[in-house]
Amino acid sequence: MNKNKRNLYLVMAEATITEGLLAMSIMTPFFHSVGLSNEKISLTQIIFTAVLVLLNVPTGYIADRISRKWANIIGDFASSIIFLCYAFTNNFLGIIICESLLGVTSALSSGVDQSLLKHFSGKLARGNGEPEESVLKKYTARLWCFKYISNLILLLLGGPIGAIDLRLAIALSGVPPFIGGVISIFIEDDSEKLTPKHKNPMKDMLSVARTALGSKPLRWRIFAYAVGRQMTHAIIWVATPLFIQAGVPLEFVSCAWAFNSFMAVLGAHLAGKFGHRLNDVQILVVPVALMSISMTTMFINLNLVTVWLYGLMGIVQGWSSSTLTPMVQRYVKPSEQTSVISLMKVFSDALFIPTTWITGLVADIKLEYSLLTTVAMFLPLGLIVIRQLKTTK
Repeated sequence: MNKNKRNLYLVMAEATITEGLLAMSIMTPFFHSVGLSNEKISLTQIIFTAVLVLLNVPTGYIADRISRKWANIIGDFASSIIFLCYAFTNNFLGIIICESLLGVTSALSSGVDQSLLKHFSGKLARGNGEPEESVLKKYTARLWCFKYISNLILLLLGGPIGAIDLRLAIALSGVPPFIGGVISIFIEDDSEKLTPKHKNPMKDMLSVARTALGSKPLRWRIFAYAVGRQMTHAIIWVATPLFIQAGVPLEFVSCAWAFNSFMAVLGAHLAGKFGHRLNDVQILVVPVALMSISMTTMFINLNLVTVWLYGLMGIVQGWSSSTLTPMVQRYVKPSEQTSVISLMKVFSDALFIPTTWITGLVADIKLEYSLLTTVAMFLPLGLIVIRQLKTTK
């Protein structure tokens, strides 16, 4: 097999297997079992995200400067150990500690997969005489299809395992990152390293950030990524209660999550098929429209029929994952890929913190209000970014 294609497939395999969380569908019942309210559940995720916000850029810089491959290896193996510890956690403090440590390991791996994907797909494109951006979009969409299929399988396994023992499902969530770490060992990372311009690494990081945010086209595509990704994220921790309130039995909630993952696969597939034909404005209009339709309808009448419109959020997730990152990467130097992708995720995570806290707080008042709140927050943000994208190329 062609060396570049082999490395590309290894990157995609690692990214695919580490994307999903086996215990995802049972985490909310687990949190409730140790006495956490919806607001406290949101707080645990805010703390996890705050760690990402603080560390994403420094770890992205380290990956660009030293080794993207080893950032992945360390992050994957450490995550595996932390999930095993998480399974024995019995209180709010223990959950916060585990979530904080997972934030550290996630920051190490954040952006690495997409950076390596761009590098190896670019080499493959040049070798075949194809446009690099077109090849990157194709493999990004294909990767997210694989990721959501993997997530679908993990959800189907996690529900029944969680029904037997919630903690067992959490412990087994450490298996995929362990396998991902093993796969990463075999990647031959010959991607371009970042050459420091200053003796102080902080000055280099600030220089990369200033350059990225100083470019209007890149800045607004970073914001587009943040809005597109987080409109499905803030609502995720009340998804299980929404399904239950709509009448889905607890033992079938994992099937509802699996359905959402299937719809995410569909969204990624549609992105691969049609995304390259659309301009950046049209790409963002799709998730904003689908989010508004699904959340508003379920708010008006949440029942066993309308709750399946949550699947449109799955399409949004798959579509946004596949289209928004290449939109950003088009404007980024090869040596700064991980750093800028990490910066992009910092803005995304920073948006996650207040929107998730508000969503959890409102859900404790009345569950359906979280749906309307999602629209109230993300529809105006989406329209602002769409307007700006029209003026930048």
